[in-house]
Amino acid sequence: MNIDKIRLFFLCLAWFSAIMNVIFGQSVFTFGNVGVLSLICFFVLTFRSLKKESNFIILLLLLVAFIMLDRIPSFEEFLTGGRFILVFSALLPTMILLRSVSIEVERVKISQNLLKNLPTQISTSGFQIASHFFGSVINTGTFSILSAALPEDCDKEYRKAIAEACLRGMNTSATWSPFFVAFAIGQAFIDKTNSLIGIACGVFIGFLFNLISLPIFANGLTFKQIKLSLACLSPVVPILSLIMFSVLTVSLIFDFTALSAVVLVMPIMIFIYSVFNFKNISKIFSNSKSWLLNTSDDIIVISIAMLIGHLISRSTTITDYNIFINSSILPAWSLLAFTPLIITLFSFIGIHPVITSTIALSLLSSGQAEIHPALLMQAHLVGWAGGTMSSFASLSTLTCSNLFQVESRQLAFGPNLLTAVIFSLSSGLLLSFVNLFL
Repeated sequence: MNIDKIRLFFLCLAWFSAIMNVIFGQSVFTFGNVGVLSLICFFVLTFRSLKKESNFIILLLLLVAFIMLDRIPSFEEFLTGGRFILVFSALLPTMILLRSVSIEVERVKISQNLLKNLPTQISTSGFQIASHFFGSVINTGTFSILSAALPEDCDKEYRKAIAEACLRGMNTSATWSPFFVAFAIGQAFIDKTNSLIGIACGVFIGFLFNLISLPIFANGLTFKQIKLSLACLSPVVPILSLIMFSVLTVSLIFDFTALSAVVLVMPIMIFIYSVFNFKNISKIFSNSKSWLLNTSDDIIVISIAMLIGHLISRSTTITDYNIFINSSILPAWSLLAFTPLIITLFSFIGIHPVITSTIALSLLSSGQAEIHPALLMQAHLVGWAGGTMSSFASLSTLTCSNLFQVESRQLAFGPNLLTAVIFSLSSGLLLSFVNLFL
């Protein structure tokens, strides 16, 4: 048995333990501890193969922990934190499984063909709209589907324009989709009710962004052309709607967080699909195995970030930082207004939103600053969307670059850079304006 198979075994064991934790809670305490130990084994076996940028992010996270923690947490505190992050480590494998299934679904292939046949002058709008809706469920898996929808004879400039459109569409769906790691991180600090209100705010902001940006990047775009772009999604709308409805319904009925509902509902839906499409199981398994190994870095980085965020939020030193924030001459509206912009700007220099968001949420959610939790949730999601839309260290940019065969620096430092800044700043100002009336 080679090292990769052992790593996958421990990751799948942690994944199963997370699902048991979601269903049975504290009544399966032992499962939680087994899951934590399995996750640690997965970490240990993966650390030697981590990419340089992942090591850099982990070092920054450890520096943040050193600055913001007044002491080394006890073993029991680490174990409690480990049980807390277990569900986060299960999210990415769940999304990878969903991605493996989605590329085999016939309705998805029909949408691909419709996009391929769009007139060139409206193709950027079609791909941006498609990536926004596909991205709301399968995240970066969107790029696999949409890159396959490009005409085979298209030139480099066309590829670049479509890749940029897909980044704008996919990343801004993070403002309202419960399927993003960003939402899971936010919900670790914001209660379920306000998180769902934050989603409602995100639907409006995501719609507003596309309403304004589509005509800018597709000159002379008409309502009729937008309808033609939307028609490409008609085969998959029922599936995407069913998935969203199922996750949110389970979350509300059983009082789960959206993250827990995703981790629980999606494997069940995928199992049902596999029963009726048995011929695809081998390919789904093969793709999932390959992608799981390729995303090991992200699982580790996100898990460590959430563990540190969990420990910081329960540290006594958080009180000192909150006193500083509350006694600051800066009004509450400015903290809310510039949170998305700060997260976005730090992303441009390679500091992933998982770091800046965790710090911002730890401080602002536990302080007495007059910021509505739902708006803070949305500010974090906007910052995440802007920061990952145009960063050379973003998984979105790197994946898009690889699949669309466009240099990552061209995507990171192209028109999306200014778009991300304007989007994060204007959204932050809008949220702070709304906060004045709450």
